[in-house]
Amino acid sequence: MARTRDIKNYDDAKTRLLDTGMSLIRSESFSGIGINDVLKKSGVPRGSFYHYFKSKEAFGLEVAQYYHGLQIDGANQVLNNENLLPIDRLEAFFRGASEEFKTRNYADGCLMCNLSTELADTNNEFQKILKKHWAELSSEVAECLALIQLSDIGLSHLTNMEAADWLMNAWSGALVRMKAERSEAPLQLFEKTIFNIKKGTRT
Repeated sequence: MARTRDIKNYDDAKTRLLDTGMSLIRSESFSGIGINDVLKKSGVPRGSFYHYFKSKEAFGLEVAQYYHGLQIDGANQVLNNENLLPIDRLEAFFRGASEEFKTRNYADGCLMCNLSTELADTNNEFQKILKKHWAELSSEVAECLALIQLSDIGLSHLTNMEAADWLMNAWSGALVRMKAERSEAPLQLFEKTIFNIKKGTRT
């Protein structure tokens, strides 16, 4: 009789691999890391990798999906926080991300941005999944924008979805420059450009 797999240990090991993959890909690159690097840093026994992923590419795609799930969960919590005005939710969403990058000294950048610049134009599977992830994140932002006067952030000439896409485009560009400069200045300029209305004038 086959031994029953310890599901909790199985899931814990896979989560460790995914967390390690996020960290290594963000600090190095997808092409710059090897399976042995992931196993060594995660503490998962050598030879176990293929119990969870059929290839390095499959691993990378699951890391991207895992990261995206964390992003969407975080966005939902902030952008649907009814204790804040909608425009304050939007500001908190970007400011919270900025604070997270601060903990890494603005060095590693955004995993989704990194994968997009490294792989989206050379790997069709990554291109498809990253396109889907960007669209889903923009949709979360668009739902919040539907509750905001777009003139308050200088985007009244756009639809909610167009405004969300523009914000994510501008933000991702700021993240790329943040990484190049290892500085918070690009993120601060983004916030200063968008959220320039006095708190007291909001309704």
